Amino acid sequence: MRAWPLAVIFATTIAVALAAPSPPPPTAQRLARGKAVYEHNCAPCHGVTGEGNGPVAFALKPPPRNFVKDTFKAGDRVDQVFATITNGLPNTQMVGYPQIPEDDRWALAYHVVGFRKK
Repeated sequence: MRAWPLAVIFATTIAVALAAPSPPPPTAQRLARGKAVYEHNCAPCHGVTGEGNGPVAFALKPPPRNFVKDTFKAGDRVDQVFATITNGLPNTQMVGYPQIPEDDRWALAYHVVGFRKK
C-alpha cells in the first residue's frame, strides 16, 4: 500500500518536468528576433541598453530592472527569464506578456540574458 503514494509523486514529478518548456537553440535568427521584440516591447521601460532607463522608467515604482547589473528576481537562466516574460512578477510593474508568440518570448529571453554577458 505504501508504493501507491510514491507512484503518484513520481508520476506528478514526471508530468511537471515534461510540461516545463525547453528552450529552443539560440540561433542567429532567434537572437536577432529577440533584439527586435525587445526594442518594441521592453525598451520603453528597460531602455535600449537594458539599464532600466527607458523613456517611461521615471514613472514606474519600483523602477524597471537594470538587466546589466541588478539581480533578476525570478532567476537569470533563459527558462526563468522566459517564465518572467510570460507570467510577470508579483508586486512589481512587470506584467506578463503571454500574448507575445512563444518563439518570440524565447528570443526575448535570450536577448535579456545577453545583457548580463556584456
